[in-house]
Amino acid sequence: MEKPERQPAFNFGRVFFPGEPTPTPEEIRFQPLGNHVGNVMKLVKYWQDEDFPDSSSFDRVLEAAKIHDQGKPQKFEIKVETKPKGEFKKYIYSFRGHRFLADSKDLWAKTLAIGHHDFSVREICKDAYTLKKEPEYAQILAQNPLAYAQELYILEMCDQIEAELACRVLEDEKQAESRTFMDYTISADPNNPNTFFIDPWIFEQESIELTFKYWSMFPSAKEKEILQKCVDDKKADQLGKQLDTIVKNWWKEKQEKPKENSIIATIKPLPWIEEAQSWNCRTTYQQLAGLTPNPMQEEIFHEITSNKNPAILLKAPTGSGKLEAILFPVLAQNYRLFLPLPTRSLLDDHRQRIQEYLKQLSTYFPNREIALVIDTGSQMYRYVYQNGHDITDTLKINLRRHLYKGDVILTTIDKFMYRYFGFGDKQKSFIFPLRIHRESKNNKTLICFDEPHTYDDISFTNFQSLVQSLYEAGRSLILMTATLPKEHYQRFNYLDLVDYLDDQERQQKLNQFYEKTLNRKSDLNRKSFKWLNEIQRDAENLEPFQQQFSDLILNEWQKQGKRRILTVVETVKDAVEIYKTLKNKIGNHQEEQFIFLYHGRLSEYPKTSEFSRTNIYKKLKQRDQDQQPYIIITTSAIEVGCDLNAEVLISEICPPENLIQRAGRCNRKGNIPDAKVIVIGTQISNLTNTLDEYAWDNYQKVLKNLTDFDAHKIAECISRSQHIDDYRVVELFSMLHNYVYEQDLTCQNVYDQGLLITRSWTPSATLIYENGEKEPPKITVPIDRLIINKENEYANTDVFERYYDQEKTYWRERSLTYGSAYRKDIIIKISRSHEGAERYENKPEYEYNPEFGFVELPGVFIKLKSKGFDEKLLCKHHDKNQQGKAIINYKKSLLTEIKY
Repeated sequence: MEKPERQPAFNFGRVFFPGEPTPTPEEIRFQPLGNHVGNVMKLVKYWQDEDFPDSSSFDRVLEAAKIHDQGKPQKFEIKVETKPKGEFKKYIYSFRGHRFLADSKDLWAKTLAIGHHDFSVREICKDAYTLKKEPEYAQILAQNPLAYAQELYILEMCDQIEAELACRVLEDEKQAESRTFMDYTISADPNNPNTFFIDPWIFEQESIELTFKYWSMFPSAKEKEILQKCVDDKKADQLGKQLDTIVKNWWKEKQEKPKENSIIATIKPLPWIEEAQSWNCRTTYQQLAGLTPNPMQEEIFHEITSNKNPAILLKAPTGSGKLEAILFPVLAQNYRLFLPLPTRSLLDDHRQRIQEYLKQLSTYFPNREIALVIDTGSQMYRYVYQNGHDITDTLKINLRRHLYKGDVILTTIDKFMYRYFGFGDKQKSFIFPLRIHRESKNNKTLICFDEPHTYDDISFTNFQSLVQSLYEAGRSLILMTATLPKEHYQRFNYLDLVDYLDDQERQQKLNQFYEKTLNRKSDLNRKSFKWLNEIQRDAENLEPFQQQFSDLILNEWQKQGKRRILTVVETVKDAVEIYKTLKNKIGNHQEEQFIFLYHGRLSEYPKTSEFSRTNIYKKLKQRDQDQQPYIIITTSAIEVGCDLNAEVLISEICPPENLIQRAGRCNRKGNIPDAKVIVIGTQISNLTNTLDEYAWDNYQKVLKNLTDFDAHKIAECISRSQHIDDYRVVELFSMLHNYVYEQDLTCQNVYDQGLLITRSWTPSATLIYENGEKEPPKITVPIDRLIINKENEYANTDVFERYYDQEKTYWRERSLTYGSAYRKDIIIKISRSHEGAERYENKPEYEYNPEFGFVELPGVFIKLKSKGFDEKLLCKHHDKNQQGKAIINYKKSLLTEIKY
């Protein structure tokens, strides 16, 4: 019996297609597998020692680098990627499944090799749990549960750095640009060919030389004809198989080893690092903003730059520069800053403020890419600045799959928790927890939580669990507040308090600074105050309230000349009606918009729309900076942290902590001698009220006696009832933490269900208005706001869910199905009616105006009676192509449970 012919080993580490993608390539380059592996091992050897979590880590990672690609020869394959209509896009290559063929006597090293390329929460937790069973590894993981993940990260980064360099050296730039998992930026030295800068620098040596070898194959004219025929016959999907056969035949039939070409590349750090470390507080403020730091900013700069892991609770007045106090020392020290904010509306303001500082920073460090990441959950964007310019649009990388690769990460508290536990794309998902916790010589991290007073109930329970978890892990963190209730301070008594609100000595220093440096009096933020409690809201008839509110704004606009007026009401409907009334009476000039509507139901999409939330705020902010008059009608969406300097604030009555925040947007710079705050109304909405009956009586007495706005007296009225943690929220946080950070597989089911309660037990859905745009308007709303009543049923409204198609490896949509709402990505689509496709069913068409946003919310669910712990909603599908109905369930709040 003849032995089967032995297949030749396709000893390729990587494949490159120089030049522009074409179905008939002139040349294909193959990097020898041994060359690639040798380069990766060299990078591991030079990786900075302090990054290795254990004394034995280096040997394990080096062994893993040696074996990580040993399965490639058996799995090599060339494929083709086509465009949506089937045309050729580019050739790609695959070694799919090769990592599972890695083998070593060292189980940990073998596990690292098999684990590379995945880096998911599920795989890392499973692998670390398995390693714990071995006595020699159990102690390592007991001392540092993230040791395996940290070692895998080093292996991944060495592999990715080598791969990107190979692509650049061997002239396949498009393949280099697609490598978005990298935590490092590689840029060419314009003065030295094949010399590259890596930022930040993570190696022990000052520079490293790597040799890149390759074999070249030049397809013959006949082989090109075969490939071209696939194109001519409109069978582009067969190009991959044809080229794969051509390449493998070339390798099999070669009479001798192909000629080996080689190129030496040098990598080194950017030359600006030493200069960055020399910046002190005053030079940093001067160079980034042309400012002199105030005493609070100087103290915080010292705390951040002189302490290894600062943990601070900062209390300071609104408008005192808390954001700059955190941002500037972080930028000066080249830290990564996470800034989780309480609301999405704050992202607009902070993005515009921070990007100007990052642009300025980039002018001092030529050629360095400085990145700002925005992560809202539904969208992730990465803005890049270099040499004083925004170069985002010139980059060709996938900006959304950045995986927290940035100098500053702006996000919401909800999404930060989501990333803290590694939720998101299945592959690479553990990079979020790792980067949040990453600490090394050149990769320090600081996490700053702004305006924690906004958190209550479930969100506060989660917030305190998150802060304590980060503190216990030794992370650098800061809480900033102007109005945190005193009942909550004791929850964070382990943080170092820096108090510029109640500490008289610090207050005096701040006032003296303003008097001396800015030549202003200590009452620089003075504002007259008036409470108009004769204006009342009638739930049955809102028109009188809306009309009186409009008349008051109009009176202030006309009485003393046009001014910068900030108006805050409690509901979107009120805001829209007041906006309409003012536009009719005053009108926006076509060439100059000065009346603005801003609320949480304005869509962020499409980005180019003049009425997108970002563009509205951008226009408003520009007028504010130019000291041009405006009227902004808004809801509480704009009260926290936004950097406005209005002359007049007109606010519907609200809790004292909210009023202080709103007043902080009025005379913020202390340069308006006749600024005023006007409060109207007699009753705080039940949805926002934080005061009991006694506290409400006291608050009214204080308001009645004020003639000037006094933030200290109003702050004394802040009161929160004793916070009771929902035990289920505490337990869920603990279980998720034990799974992700302790590899406790008994908690995996909770993770797999995606059961992360951030602010409410009620999950949210995405509401989309299908208007034919590539990026249609959409917002996120809690599903209990979408329950059907007599007035909110609309035609052409359908309910879907996104799901991951494992077979085709991408996300798809289907009609909503039965099951837990927490495990679903629910989408409600409202379609425009068009001729031949109307579906009214005796229901009105939804009226959407991008200028007003989603004023009404459509009803799509029927609330079913339920007992025990679950709420149940029924969805009846209207489309005949969909299934008839579905019932989804979610947990009741603790208060609802108690009623039962």
